[in-house]
Amino acid sequence: MYGQLLSVQASTKCHDVCPRVYRVVCAQHDGCFRTFANICVMEMYNCKYQKAYQIVSEKACEIISNKELQKLEL
Repeated sequence: MYGQLLSVQASTKCHDVCPRVYRVVCAQHDGCFRTFANICVMEMYNCKYQKAYQIVSEKACEIISNKELQKLEL
């Protein structure tokens, strides 16, 4: 049983290092949009702050037009 507790605790630990790959993504959570340097950074942020950002585009949020946003199924 003690080993089971350790494996549960280990699986909830957030990563604290991501590759230095710049593949920007725009993600959305509860109506808020946020640009992340890459998917790993987004997943690390979600884990650390208990958020559920999901990728909506593979470019910075700031350059997505209103027309493009309307096409997204959020």
